[in-house]
Amino acid sequence: MFWKKKSKDTGPKLFKKPPETRGAFRVYPTEDAPIMLKIGKTSLKASDISASGISFKNKDFKLGKKYPMELTLPEKKTMILETEILKIDDRNVCRCQILGLNSNQEDAIHSYILGRQKEEIGKGKGI
Repeated sequence: MFWKKKSKDTGPKLFKKPPETRGAFRVYPTEDAPIMLKIGKTSLKASDISASGISFKNKDFKLGKKYPMELTLPEKKTMILETEILKIDDRNVCRCQILGLNSNQEDAIHSYILGRQKEEIGKGKGI
């Protein structure tokens, strides 16, 4: 008979959780279609976004603090949310969690992320 024996191997796994604060896949907005933010009273562009977080340059924000955030996706969909600064990295970039998303806002961010992934895949294949 030809079959595999069940393995009881508890050795190293193929995948490990990344050591980053954010485990979700990040996409980077293009220069011609940025994600615009207003954090408190400060206007700036997002460096990257994922389903659960966002990054932007630190403009005197404080680690661990929550700020009101207005997020505008390139298709001009504006959301009023809140963000919490989880980390400020060595390049002075705030790594943040997005708070207060409702299901429609979540869907809009997921749709944006999927669109950006498709754009990048298309560029890679020369489409």
